[in-house]
Amino acid sequence: MILTREQNKTEHEYQVLERFLDGSGIPINRASIMKGDPGKKEPDFICCYDDGENVGIELGRITDPNIAKTINRWKPINGEYVRTSDPSRELAKRKLRKQYNVPFSVELLFYKEYPIITPDNIILPALKSVCRIKHCFARVWFMGGTIEILYECS
Repeated sequence: MILTREQNKTEHEYQVLERFLDGSGIPINRASIMKGDPGKKEPDFICCYDDGENVGIELGRITDPNIAKTINRWKPINGEYVRTSDPSRELAKRKLRKQYNVPFSVELLFYKEYPIITPDNIILPALKSVCRIKHCFARVWFMGGTIEILYECS
C-alpha cells in the first residue's frame, strides 16, 4: 500500500508522540489517541489522560529549512556553503498564536529533528523567552536530548 504524504506525516507524528509519552511519563491512555481535524480547529492529536479527561496535543517540529533545502536538492553542489540559523523562535511564535475550538486543554510539544545543528542549550532559552507571550496552551514542552517543560499554566 502506498501512503500519501499526509498519511506519512501523520504516522511520523504519531511515532514522535509515542516517543514523547514514553519519555515524559504523562499518563495518557494510548488507545485513546486520535488524529485531530485542523479544519475544525483541533490540535494534531486528541486523547485522554488515564483518568478519562480529554487533552489535545499540538506538535511543533524544529528543523533547519536551509539545511533541509540543501540536502533535498536534486543535484547537490560539492563544497557548497550553507548558512544556518536557529529557527525555533519563529516557529514558536507561529505555534503559540494558534487557537483551537475544543472544550479541553491543549499541550504543545516542540521536538527537535534532523536536519538541524543548533544545540539544545541554544534552542531552550529561545523557546522559553517566547513562551512568555499570551497563548492558549496548558503546558509547553521541548523534546531534544531530554524532555523538559518550558511553560506550565498555574
